[in-house]
Amino acid sequence: GHSDTVSSCHFCFEDRKILSCSYDRTVKLWDVEKDFPIQVFEEEHTAPISECNLTPDDRRVVTSSYDNTVKTWDMETGKMLWTVEHEGIVTSCNISCDGRYVVSGSDKENTIYVFDAVSATAVSHIQGHHKSTITRCCFHPDNQRVTSVSYDKIIKLWDMTTRSTSITINEGHSNAISDCCFTSNGRYLCTASWDKSLKIWDIKTGEFRCHEPVSLSQGHEGSVSSCLFSQDASLVVSGGYDKTIAIWD
Repeated sequence: GHSDTVSSCHFCFEDRKILSCSYDRTVKLWDVEKDFPIQVFEEEHTAPISECNLTPDDRRVVTSSYDNTVKTWDMETGKMLWTVEHEGIVTSCNISCDGRYVVSGSDKENTIYVFDAVSATAVSHIQGHHKSTITRCCFHPDNQRVTSVSYDKIIKLWDMTTRSTSITINEGHSNAISDCCFTSNGRYLCTASWDKSLKIWDIKTGEFRCHEPVSLSQGHEGSVSSCLFSQDASLVVSGGYDKTIAIWD
């Protein structure tokens, strides 16, 4: 499929196709039944692609790269639409559920950028948001909050309306946090960590402030690298550096 590490992949077009990106500097759109790429986005990024994401209508692709850029592509033509330059390598990117905004995390001063998905104009630029490299950033389903996790073991929710951090969780994990994801209704946030565990946080009620979050442990022998909720939030799937995938009830 790719000639180097695959860094991100997603189902799209009602699960008939898969979008993947790689350290080989390419993004590929695959037909699930035919097993070959029907579209290749290439020759624009000059370093590994860290993440790819799709707009909700499947018409545009956003990519982040170690070449210090975020790029948006037209899904149908495969052509690049715009580039936003960052001051450091870009470790993560995400699109809001309404398709209006893009968020990205850069390792230069551990900064989060939010910009308009169509015009590429800056909306917010939050420097020093974390104490160490941001590993993942994503929008809450309400499109108004951005969650980020980092090597600094801290979870943050930043509010686009008030332009301030609304939730900070310092004591959640004992090692770097590698990934985060929300349930489709936005109530629960799951975080995956190098401490070999996952935690589930009730963001809506804030119950974690007085009670421990739900902890999912003993599923991996190594660091957990990724996590994702099923659509109905009854399952969480996680991947680890121990080369295993775990499915949790």
